[in-house]
Amino acid sequence: MNIIFMSPIAWDNSDGAHRPVQFAQELARRGHRVTYIEIEASRAPVASENPRVLSFQQLGWDELNLVRAWYGFEYAAPRGNEAARENGNEAAFVPYDREGGIVICSAPFRPALEMLSIFAERGYAIVYDVLDDIAEMRALNVFCYDDVAENYLAEHSDLIVTLSPRLREKFRAYRNVAMVRDGVDLAPFRAGGDVPTERLYELTRGDITLGFWGTMWEYNLDVPLLQTLTRARPNWQWHFVGAYDLDPARPSITNALAAPNVSFHPSVPRETLAQYAKNFEVCVIPTPVTPFNLARDPLKVYEYLACYKPVVATNLEQLADMPHVYLARDANEFSQNIEHAAKEKINRAELDAYLQEQTWAKRTDAFLNELEKLPRRARTVPQPPRGAMPNAANEIERWRAYAQHLERIVRDREKHIDDLEHALEQSGVKSKLKRVLGTQRRK
Repeated sequence: MNIIFMSPIAWDNSDGAHRPVQFAQELARRGHRVTYIEIEASRAPVASENPRVLSFQQLGWDELNLVRAWYGFEYAAPRGNEAARENGNEAAFVPYDREGGIVICSAPFRPALEMLSIFAERGYAIVYDVLDDIAEMRALNVFCYDDVAENYLAEHSDLIVTLSPRLREKFRAYRNVAMVRDGVDLAPFRAGGDVPTERLYELTRGDITLGFWGTMWEYNLDVPLLQTLTRARPNWQWHFVGAYDLDPARPSITNALAAPNVSFHPSVPRETLAQYAKNFEVCVIPTPVTPFNLARDPLKVYEYLACYKPVVATNLEQLADMPHVYLARDANEFSQNIEHAAKEKINRAELDAYLQEQTWAKRTDAFLNELEKLPRRARTVPQPPRGAMPNAANEIERWRAYAQHLERIVRDREKHIDDLEHALEQSGVKSKLKRVLGTQRRK
């Protein structure tokens, strides 16, 4: 079967841990031909025949128009889309042409939706794999999606797959809705075996040592709660692993939580996370209880359990039935749950049996079962909403975020040039070139 993913998540984001990448890899392992089209390009080209990984830039999009579309402003689509249609060569952007298949769209990004009519005409079934409640993202100053685009995608999808009960409820009015939760890749968390911690990644320990990992933003880290907890229990040690303070325009998380018993560590591969976890008695998910977060299915909870660690989380209802996961309604209950969890003896055999049912292989079984039911027939799908989002030009916050994004691009370009110049100096090539050029001038 030909399966095409259109995803906002770069292939190499978080070491490939995210849902669209895991599904793409697992489906390719089962013999399906998979193409992964990433909106956010990976840091380096991905050398893989199956899955084949393409970026929107490879499909003809220039970076500026892609960024303009990301922030909801007017953009110019590459001429290739329209020219291909006019010349009867719609397959120019369809990696596996004329055989039909399935296209899985993981976000209502307007430029991605412009490709759906081409896929539909080629006999591809359309699937919307819902990763977040996009109606709640505007409150987080995320501007890349809008309800108009999501409604179009939902209405013209043959299947809507959600990853949480809240999202399933949101789309209950549509004709074909299924729920497939997130999963876990156990291999990276078991690769290190029982190598003693002191020989690898020993961290500062406290009366209780706690760990969190993942990208840190104020919307997924309850900073006031953590301030209360870390100050109330100075003998507990807290370790936060992952990317933090990524946006200088946002309040600094490290400054807000600065304390002798709080440490921040940069992102590391998942195998290293498993070694860090050997230091922790308890892992935490101190996520604000908001409509956006209640619609998510945190990957880290599965990863924590894969390290045989009990988990204390805020009152996220979607985690209620998971083993060794304790939910807290306030700071006092959070603290009490930590004390209880730190003393818990985990039956590894029982937890292994549970986790074997939560793997990406099992999730792919369920996902594929839904995909195989879909009719694949050529059909006409109306053109999606395109261009600027309603009222986008009048929103100061949107313009500010757009300008900051452009500034980051410029800084990245400048750093890249500086790195190249430094590498050239260190390699001695520059001095050799000077000598060669000097010799040629004398001649």
